[in-house]
Amino acid sequence: MTTSKTRVDWSLLLLRIAVGGLAMLHGLALLRHAHGTLSPGHVLGWGMALLEVLGGTLVVIGLWTGLLAGLLAVLMGWPMVLAWARGGGMLQDPAALFRLLATLACAVGGAGKWAMGK
Repeated sequence: MTTSKTRVDWSLLLLRIAVGGLAMLHGLALLRHAHGTLSPGHVLGWGMALLEVLGGTLVVIGLWTGLLAGLLAVLMGWPMVLAWARGGGMLQDPAALFRLLATLACAVGGAGKWAMGK
């Protein structure tokens, strides 16, 4: 059974909305709870949160989807890599693993037909 091009385009659109929307919400949550002194660690965290919001927004509208979804996968995957390096199990946080795999699928699949970048 072959998959129609329209079904693939709808799938890529929904995947873009899900991945970009989750990235935007996660970045906004981090920014909303940001407080404390201006230290290099805090500034780096705020910068990463802003990058998540901006990158998620661009993924949703379909600009530079492959590149930005790949960057978001690195941002989302880095805490998991650190946890694994400290002896945590791979399935310790299944929700984070799912978000990482969905973001990688978005990076590989691209923007699809209904994107601003087309």
